[in-house]
Parts: sequence; C-alpha cells; structure tokens
Amino acid sequence: MSRTLIKNACILTMDPRLGDLPHGDVLIVDDCIAEVAPRIDAAADQTIDGTGTIVLPGLINAHIHTWETALRGIGGDWAGTDYFSFFHAKLAPLYTPQDSFIGTLVGSLAQLDAGVTTIFDWCHNNATPAHSDAAIDALFTSGVRAVFGHGTVKRPPKPGQPHFSQVPHPLEEIERLRKGRLSDDKALVTLAMAILGPDYSTLEVCRQDFRAARELDLLSSAHVWGRANRLVPGGYRTIAAEGLLGPDHNLAHGNYIEDDELKILVDSGATVTSTAGGEINNHVRPPLTGRISRMGGKPSIGVDSEVAHKGDMFEVMRLALQVQRLFANMETVRRIEAERESDAAKFAQSNLKTIGTGGSLIDAVSFKVREPLEWATLNNAKALRLDHRIGSLTPGKQADLIMVRRDALHMVSAQDPVQAVVAYAQSTDVDTVMVAGRISKRDGKLIFGGLPGRLDELRASAARLLAGAKANEQRAAA
Repeated sequence: MSRTLIKNACILTMDPRLGDLPHGDVLIVDDCIAEVAPRIDAAADQTIDGTGTIVLPGLINAHIHTWETALRGIGGDWAGTDYFSFFHAKLAPLYTPQDSFIGTLVGSLAQLDAGVTTIFDWCHNNATPAHSDAAIDALFTSGVRAVFGHGTVKRPPKPGQPHFSQVPHPLEEIERLRKGRLSDDKALVTLAMAILGPDYSTLEVCRQDFRAARELDLLSSAHVWGRANRLVPGGYRTIAAEGLLGPDHNLAHGNYIEDDELKILVDSGATVTSTAGGEINNHVRPPLTGRISRMGGKPSIGVDSEVAHKGDMFEVMRLALQVQRLFANMETVRRIEAERESDAAKFAQSNLKTIGTGGSLIDAVSFKVREPLEWATLNNAKALRLDHRIGSLTPGKQADLIMVRRDALHMVSAQDPVQAVVAYAQSTDVDTVMVAGRISKRDGKLIFGGLPGRLDELRASAARLLAGAKANEQRAAA
C-alpha cells in the first residue's frame, strides 16, 4: 500500500459537498483519494509540498482524435467539406498501424503534459484490426486514462461497394475488443462505440448500431450536426421514438439541432459534447453548451481535431466561455434593439442609466467563470459515464489530479483560484499530473522515457503521409 500526501495547497475539489479549500491537504492511498481536509496528519511514503499551487481534478477531454496528431497545422484555413475531401479521402487511407500508434501516443502524452488525465479518443480511422490494436497499445503506453471510441472509416466507396452510411458498425470487431483486451470497465483504458449516428447513416444502420452498443453495455457516440441533409430526417426524434436513446449515448457538436430535439436529448439523459474551436470555424450556429445549460442539462466540452487548432483544455475552457458569452450578448442586443424599435420613447427612458458607462448594454455576464471548469471535469466525466470514478476530488474516487503553479508572470496575483485556472493558466503551469495515483508529470516535466525518439517518429510519419498524398495527386493529374 502506497501513500502520498499533498500538503498546504489551494484545493478546488469540484465536489459540492466539500467545496473549495483555500489551504488544505490531500491524501492518496494506492490509486484512490482517501481524504481531503484543511489539515491531514498522516504517515506517507511521499509528501509533496503544495505551497503556491492549486490542486484540482485532472481535466477531461471529452472529444479528441489523437490519431491525427502528426498532421497538426494543415487545416487552419479549411472550410466546407475540406476536412473530409482532403483528410479523410486522401490522407487517412495512407495510415499504417504504426502511423496510428505514434499519433495516438504523442497526442496522449501532449494531453497529459497539458493537465488532461482522461480523454475520449474518438478513433475513426480503423481500417483494420491492426490499426485499432496499435491505437490501443499507444493509449496504454502513454499512461493516460482513456475511453477508446472505436470508429469506422468514411471514405468514398470503390465501384461495387456500398456507401459507408449503409454499413453497420463491424460487430465482430467490437465484440473482439469487448471480450478481449478492453473487457474490464475498471481498467485505465475502456471501450466505446464511435458510431455513424443519424447524420451519417440510415435508420436501419442506426437501429443496429444503437442496439449493439446497448447489448454490449457500451457508451455510443456520434458526430451530429442536425442539418437538413442528415440521413435520418427526424434525427434524435426518430431515434427516441425507436426506444434507442438514453444516458448511454453521447453526441458531438449538434449546432443545428432545434430546441425540441435538444430537449429530447436532455430529458433522455444523453450527453452533448461541444468543441468550440472547431465549430466556430465553419458554422454560424453557437455551440450547444448554453442551450443545454438553460434546459438543465450538463454541457460537455472537448478539443476535437488538432489539424486546425491547439489541443489544450485550458484554451478550450476559455474559448467555450467566451463564445457562449458572445452569443448570449448578441441575443441581449437583439432584444434591446427590438424594444427600441417597438417603443423608442420607453427605450430611451429605461436606458438613461447606461449613460457614462461606456455604452455597454450588458449588465451581467451570462455564464460564470466556474462553469467551464465544471464542464471540463464533472460534466465531462458524466459524458463518458465515469463520474462515479473521476471528475472530482471526492474520497473513494480515483486519484486523477493536477497541481497548477501560480508563480509564473502571467499567473502571479491572480486572486480567485477558479479564475486563475480558467482565465490565466496554460500547460506550462502544470507542475504535477497524477493518474490513478501514478505521477506522469512532476516539477513541470513529463515522465516518459525515450520521448525525443518518439517525436522523431511522429515527424517521419507526417512527412511520409504528406508525401504520399502529394504523389497520389500528381499521379491523378498526369
């Protein structure tokens, strides 16, 4: 039995019953949190001085495609269908299992380095069982806690083959993983089904995929936008009517889903993960975090793809908050403008109080700074069906936690610890990362042997993939 004691830290437990502790201690026994209190006097094999740090649950990234890590920085100017027509159609088919391994490994290590202890690795380039096995190997090698979302490729069909939207999730392969190496739901890496869902598959395929996930007691997750071109026109209205919708389903994005359909999702217990960084690039509808909050649901957030933006959950929290505030402010201004048009005299009288205040029409923020921290911890744990194990520093839960230093120039004098984490912190401030009681980062340095060689492998993978895509384009043009 190993015992680790963190002393004299500011603690954000994210447990409503325990609250925040301006000064406190955390006792970890083996892989679990044993006690959180203002002072703990207990023997320990290891004592960590938490002076000048904020201790909080490890951040959770509820949606990321780590297999794409090698190709960061190629999609910043993509729009429309560029991601599908170039990345999925031209680059993804060139991936070998080793490409999947190195991308997943370095992507997972980058998440740990940035204070993320759990990821939902939505892996949708599993052309063969070997690709899946390589990605899973990488997750275990990294030491991150992960839900491996087994997905399927989305490439244009060859002559005589059905379109991917007509092909159910490969049951034999998902059963192989479920009954094999990912059979233990208490393990560090567990299994989910990353299915096509109502936007990208027919109703019959949806029926088979949702039922398969439920029969195997797996979380199902789907990419969904809710636009008029979806393949199941009723979307989740239809899925719910079929008796297939419940807390065992998660969807990503959903920006165009109307309120009545979103209410069905929230009432069913299904969860919705928004990825503000990717969604605001090419879409005019806001991420769903705000609408879900107003309906009493639990918003969830994630990074999505790193081909266009940084995969850092500190950045994601900030962006998610600012985007929701922006759209809420726009709604407020539209309402005020409508009032002015309907009764100019009354409007002028009611707005005399704003004279001398700089002209702002917003007298209260729509979302508090603490909310994105809840989205990135408790709510993301719920989205992954892991809230009984992680997401807060509750005694009995797994010891997944991070320590964030407050002495960097951009952090010094940040008074409120919640605002310090959400508004100011960055990955370089993460001093310590612990997953299930095991330290993965200490004194600001990731603990992983042979990292320089792995980075060389990632660079070589990127070079080979891009060269292969270019060569194929040249052959097609000849």
